[in-house]
Amino acid sequence: MQQVLVLCLMTFGFSLVVGYWLLPRIKAWGHGQQVREDGPKSHLSKSGTPTFGGLFFLLPMAAVWILRFIAQGQFDAFQVIFLLVFAYALVGFWDDYTKVMINKAGISVKQKALSLGLITLTFAYYFVYGRGVDPVYIRLFAGNQVTISGAYRLLYLVFIILYLFFISNSVNLSDGIDGLCSSLMLVATLTFAPVLYKLAGTEGLPLIAVILVLAGGAGAFLVFNHHPAKVFMGDTGSLALGVGLAAVALWAGIPWIMLLTGLVFVVEGLSSLLQVAYFKATHGKRIFRMAPLHHHFELGGWSENKIVICFSLVGLVAGLMALLLV
Repeated sequence: MQQVLVLCLMTFGFSLVVGYWLLPRIKAWGHGQQVREDGPKSHLSKSGTPTFGGLFFLLPMAAVWILRFIAQGQFDAFQVIFLLVFAYALVGFWDDYTKVMINKAGISVKQKALSLGLITLTFAYYFVYGRGVDPVYIRLFAGNQVTISGAYRLLYLVFIILYLFFISNSVNLSDGIDGLCSSLMLVATLTFAPVLYKLAGTEGLPLIAVILVLAGGAGAFLVFNHHPAKVFMGDTGSLALGVGLAAVALWAGIPWIMLLTGLVFVVEGLSSLLQVAYFKATHGKRIFRMAPLHHHFELGGWSENKIVICFSLVGLVAGLMALLLV
């Protein structure tokens, strides 16, 4: 467990160093994020704020990933999940770079969906068929393991693809106001880690290591991203953090845990889905003032800091409840 904590602290420290070194260089490029005109008017003042902030913690995570492999010489869950994280980060970086340097709309929906889809399918196939063991699912409340085998593996593969897409994009949607995504990720990871330890003990250390490395990165980034944000995370960081969190839940056999440790992310994602579906079904009516949900409260007069604090407290309570259920 001591080695896992060292990885977390290394990621936190390296991320601070990289952040302080990289921030002035990103600013010197002179190309900042262009805020959407259909968003809250208060956000227009954020136009020009540097993006690519996900690099602040992704570069240290890559260094930790390499150092751990050199030290242990084995390719375990930690190594595989971070390959997925880095692959998602590359797609996010492609989108962010396009938004800032070429076209503020970013890459097309088709390009993004196909890229992420191929990455997700590759991971899902490996997870279900390529590891040499059948995936398992731990039943909520009952606590017993169910082995997913035979024809059910194909159904589970489809579920994995949809699950990773939804959670990663829900985390991405939460990156809409200063400090929200990084605060929620810090709360989610720090409540998820003890859940994993309670379930698997020291056998779960590779997964706990993933979670605490994500926590170290999110915590360091919050130093630069709290209101008023000096830099935005961008899709580079939010997609990567989201898929890492979701992949750990799948690997541990408890995808349902995101309904607790990732409750606010799930609600953010569902609010956008409901808004779009209701808008189309009613030909222009809305459930929320604006989606995702944090914008609804923002247009209702809540400050960014109030939203971040309240949403984080909800996430903390939900994460603590998860400890009682496993």
